[in-house]
Amino acid sequence: MIFCSNRKFKIWAYTVSHNSLLIRSIMQYDDEEGYSEGTSYNIDLEFSFVEYMDIRTVWDSISVSTVEKENLTSDLKEKFGSYEGKIFEIKSNKEKTYIVAYSLLIGTNKWGLDDRIFNHQMNLKHDEILVSLPYK
Repeated sequence: MIFCSNRKFKIWAYTVSHNSLLIRSIMQYDDEEGYSEGTSYNIDLEFSFVEYMDIRTVWDSISVSTVEKENLTSDLKEKFGSYEGKIFEIKSNKEKTYIVAYSLLIGTNKWGLDDRIFNHQMNLKHDEILVSLPYK
């Protein structure tokens, strides 16, 4: 497993021209119910050069792993065998969904709810990088 969180996540943006997908857990403000230091920032999962998505739009919690092509079951090998990117498996409440992309960056920021999402083709500025998986 490369990342796990009990926070709620949702699809925040997808850009067709750059095949970029952003899944975000939004920060809470100190006057909101459930606010804590652990919810005072956004968590962004940025997938670049997405080749395939079979995902939900909202997750109550999230666990992200990569699946090596040599370890695929026959049904997954048939589904993903022709793609070049990494296979990312997202688990939430025992349900598995998949994204095939060339890279994944997971970072935190405190941008609020503004839409400064795709400044310079998904090169978001983060306060902290939690995970960076470049292509190959």
